[in-house]
Amino acid sequence: MDIEILFISNKEDISIDYLISKLKLKTKRFLRINSEDINKIDFNINPKGEFVIKTNSKTFNLKNVKSVIFKRTPVKFDLNKNDSNQKYLNNERKHFFEGLYLSLQKAKWINPMFETHIAERKIFQLNQANQIGLKTPESVITNNPSTAHKFLQKNQKSIIKPISNGLQVVDEDVYSIYTSDIDKDFFKDYKQSELFETPVYLQERIENKSDIRVVIIGEKLFAIRIDKSDKLEVDWRKPEIIKTYNNVTLPKKLCKLLIDFNKSFGLIYSAIDLIEKPNGEFIFLEINPVGEWVWLESELDLNISDTLINEILWLN
Repeated sequence: MDIEILFISNKEDISIDYLISKLKLKTKRFLRINSEDINKIDFNINPKGEFVIKTNSKTFNLKNVKSVIFKRTPVKFDLNKNDSNQKYLNNERKHFFEGLYLSLQKAKWINPMFETHIAERKIFQLNQANQIGLKTPESVITNNPSTAHKFLQKNQKSIIKPISNGLQVVDEDVYSIYTSDIDKDFFKDYKQSELFETPVYLQERIENKSDIRVVIIGEKLFAIRIDKSDKLEVDWRKPEIIKTYNNVTLPKKLCKLLIDFNKSFGLIYSAIDLIEKPNGEFIFLEINPVGEWVWLESELDLNISDTLINEILWLN
């Protein structure tokens, strides 16, 4: 069977499950590759352009794929943990997926693999946001305890967040490290002459009227106001926090900036987090090229999935 749409994901990706359930109503010419199953799939790829996959007794030709839906380079595989070669094998798998991307450059990638990696770098995000005209919090990334201490003393309140996406894989489990408050004197007793093993990412804590999640797909934008039951909580993403959601209309100038910001990374889709201050000013926090969206569609009856499917089918 000739495949037109390829999904590269993992078994636990609920958003892909949901998207496929709706895509089935429009086309059957798609294939999903889960990273855990890479050693159970028969691949046949050669420099002459042959690109065939055999799985579940079926043969699929990927030569004419028009769209690829990609989330992240896989980190979980169905493997033998006692095999000393696993680090090498995982690197081989990683390079396979990257080679797959380069072999399907004629397809529309949502999002492109390497652009996704770049867009997840939070330091670069801040630089891009400032250059394009978005307002950002006072921030410092440092491995110097003296610099960190001075930053916390300068601000009335501060937060600490991961420099990476915060996902930690331990055996079969995946954990998230969230943004948290940090005490002004947290680094007071550190030896000022010694550097941290890794830099820390500190920001001023912005006075918060509400959190805003913006989902962007091409030229289309969905903005949602998120109100927390605990107004003192920093990170609304924590599962234990009770939240309410409402559609919100953002200023036109801000919408254009956010769409241009998304494009500046070479992305089609992204989720952007903002804070609205009590004075109505909007502050950029982060962009996530693989941010989730299904629960927002469910909460507010949005048409995010239809917009995404139209993008996949080249209808937008």
